[in-house]
Amino acid sequence: MDKKKNAMLSTMILGILIVVLGITYAVVVVYDDIGGVENSELVLGDIYMKYAENNSLSLENAIPSIGPDESKYFEFTISGKNTYLEKDIYYEIILNHGDEHATRTERIRDDLLKFRLVEIKDNVETIVLDDQNYDNLQNERIWVNTISKDTKTDIEITYRLYMWIGDETKIGNTLDADYDLDIWNNQVYGSIKVNVKGDLTPKTLNLTNSIKSSIAEKSCKTHVEEDGITYISGTKDCIDFNYVWYSGKLWRITAIYPDGTMKLVTDGLITSISYGSSYEFYVNKSHTSYMYQWLNEDFLDTLHNYKNVIVTDYKWNVTSGNGSVSYKLPTTEADGATLVTTPVGLLNSYEYYKSYQNASSTNSYLQIGYLWWLLNRYSTTSENVWYINGNYGTARNMEPSGNANGIRPTIVIKSGLAASGNGTINSPYRLSDDKRDAEANKTLLNTRTSGEYVSFNEELYRIVGIENDTTKLIKADFLKDENDNIITKNVASTTIFGKDTNIKNDNYWDYYLNNTWKSSLDDNYENMLVRGTYFVDTTPVGNYKEAVCATISNTISIKNCEKKTGTWTGYVGLSRYGDMYASQQVTSGSGSTSFMWLITPYDSTYVWGVNYTGGAAGFLYAGSYGVRPTIHLKDTIVIKSGTGTKGNPFVVGLPN
Repeated sequence: MDKKKNAMLSTMILGILIVVLGITYAVVVVYDDIGGVENSELVLGDIYMKYAENNSLSLENAIPSIGPDESKYFEFTISGKNTYLEKDIYYEIILNHGDEHATRTERIRDDLLKFRLVEIKDNVETIVLDDQNYDNLQNERIWVNTISKDTKTDIEITYRLYMWIGDETKIGNTLDADYDLDIWNNQVYGSIKVNVKGDLTPKTLNLTNSIKSSIAEKSCKTHVEEDGITYISGTKDCIDFNYVWYSGKLWRITAIYPDGTMKLVTDGLITSISYGSSYEFYVNKSHTSYMYQWLNEDFLDTLHNYKNVIVTDYKWNVTSGNGSVSYKLPTTEADGATLVTTPVGLLNSYEYYKSYQNASSTNSYLQIGYLWWLLNRYSTTSENVWYINGNYGTARNMEPSGNANGIRPTIVIKSGLAASGNGTINSPYRLSDDKRDAEANKTLLNTRTSGEYVSFNEELYRIVGIENDTTKLIKADFLKDENDNIITKNVASTTIFGKDTNIKNDNYWDYYLNNTWKSSLDDNYENMLVRGTYFVDTTPVGNYKEAVCATISNTISIKNCEKKTGTWTGYVGLSRYGDMYASQQVTSGSGSTSFMWLITPYDSTYVWGVNYTGGAAGFLYAGSYGVRPTIHLKDTIVIKSGTGTKGNPFVVGLPN
């Protein structure tokens, strides 16, 4: 434009009004924590915008110029933090068309309204974008910046936005003018909104790649490589990046295979049963162990969406050892390996050895202080099966049918699954194919997964399973007194819990739980209870299925299940032998102070219990031990809030 002409015209131009309106966007994202976190919520971050004085800037009688009036600007500050440990988060500054003008009717053309954005540090301006208009923008975005991960305190960045009419704008009563004088002075206006938005959503990641990256970033010994397999191997304080939350259970990644699949073992015991009538895990459909049945007929069904998550045709190596845990098992049938194809298994002896090759069995990340079974035979000259000693984590051998050790189920998950989190105990990887949000006041509790946590009477419980549409819960820890000591009592005055002729006083758990303890519950919680059915017939060491079948309705088909009749119905019971979480879950003591009653009779004088080592055994019914009560909640109970994790359990109630 001719500068002299522009100068002459300016005496006749009243100019338009440019209004910049700041719009604050507060962004707060809550990310579900997994298992063991003290906080009920983990705030990833927040970004918000604030203004130096007010939320608008008016430029009266603006006329074309080569740049802005530097005494007039819209100043705003972006504040934010990012406590998310996995990724940086970004925010973007966006310009949008503002509100329609009350009296003027024609918005100034996008290519004629110019702007400059500067960042202020120590009162010094640094231009980050200059001499731009809407036509130059992508998605109306003028600037993008990040707040780094693990930023726990607010940081502040101050910006100034300058606006002006580009000097190429032609105003006058000529054919080539952009606006004639009358339209310019009476109809044209500018109105801009400044938006700040932040992308704070948890980023999904490729789990296989992420765990490999975590290994590479560690300075301590974390793995060993063999035959293309990456075994996670190391000490408890070093291996803090391989936690996975899947289907209500916390797992540890133990190996990464060349095809990207990964082996996971539960972080703790799930139940305690005998291995089987022999060392053979699986021969054919009519010749299976109790262990095979429990893992693949009972536990498997508690895994949500498992067909899309786990490798269901994985070949488990059940080859006999040679008496040494470091003995490398043959891996192919041609080499003499015995392989069994099934969805769920256990770690074998050599896989357990690889988990502590960089450490020792005592301080290995898999050492949990309890007895638990491994998968394979001890040696070709022995009829025993490998197991882990609780005190030292050493691998030993035990007769499979006469003992009932803990179980840590093991699965292999598919390659490249999407997940969020960073693999630590406070923020485990959470599989995208597993996550199911519960809608408050609408989601029924009996649609959820075994293992998820529930807050009941302000104490922590876990879902055992769904029986006849009721939700069976077990207290996550022992019942304790006001001094945090485990309460101990006789299970009943006979071996049969709740028998009509039993002595009825507070010295016995069957009476105490269903009278004194039940009455102590807040009325709102007591009203949620419904009677449950418990198997109370004798079950010696052997087929745990006898206890399972008795509590399931005839309309539900259970494999290899013959329904029994010896049952008791009541409000508060105990876990049966072979029940989910009928095992030690927390370390609350040593010796008999942390023995735990089960409800299932062993014979005419003994009742099943779990000792402090995590193994199940028959206890004389006159013994005095602790309990973790089980209850059944009505089929109408809804979830009020929470995500079902240990740090953020479901809060439940009756429907509104």
